[in-house]
Amino acid sequence: MKSLRELLRMFYSFPGDVWLGFIINLPGECGFCLRYLYWKARLRSLGQHVRIGTGVYFQNPKFISISANTWIDKNVIIMAGLDNSNREKIIIDNPDYIFAKGHVVIGANIHVPPYCIISGIDSGVCISDGCGLTANCKIYAFTHHYRSIKDPGNHHITLGSMVPAQDQCIISGPVFLGKNVGIALNSVILPGVSILSDSFVAINSVVHKGRYPSNSMLEGCPAKVVGARFKNGTA
Repeated sequence: MKSLRELLRMFYSFPGDVWLGFIINLPGECGFCLRYLYWKARLRSLGQHVRIGTGVYFQNPKFISISANTWIDKNVIIMAGLDNSNREKIIIDNPDYIFAKGHVVIGANIHVPPYCIISGIDSGVCISDGCGLTANCKIYAFTHHYRSIKDPGNHHITLGSMVPAQDQCIISGPVFLGKNVGIALNSVILPGVSILSDSFVAINSVVHKGRYPSNSMLEGCPAKVVGARFKNGTA
């Protein structure tokens, strides 16, 4: 039988991916503490009192910033970084996004619930302070487009990343959410969208383009402004 010292030596000799798998899936307060320490050294910035749940995946963590008192819940995927491929790209400008390309910036006092996906690859995503997301929301600043703009009749264009670069077309544009924006269950925010402060996106909505003013109530597929979120006097 191996001694405790031998077991510890073997444990500490495990490669980094084994350690990461252990830390990512460790439950309880010990898991929260270890994940905080692990990602504090690897993310671009990590504020105080941030909770990172089990199963959270960060792609290119040096491009990801998370402010204080924010909770990244179970099985959230956050992707960032630059895309240097030669795939065809449709670029959408968004002057509301003021950070570097490919960065994901998550503000303070935010809960990112289970199974959300935030993809800021190539363009970037900013989620301002006090925003509220609900489970299974998707925010994409970078995603496949359904056809080529240069050659709309090209039937070889597909929606997968495993085919040759010439058979892909990407749509890329930063996403900006102002302060106190709410995104309801199963909603999708697509490249180039800005939703300004105090607005709300209703359940199952798809916001696929545009800049929406403060205090908007958005609903539908495609989402449209259907009224004001906050009203004076009567509800």
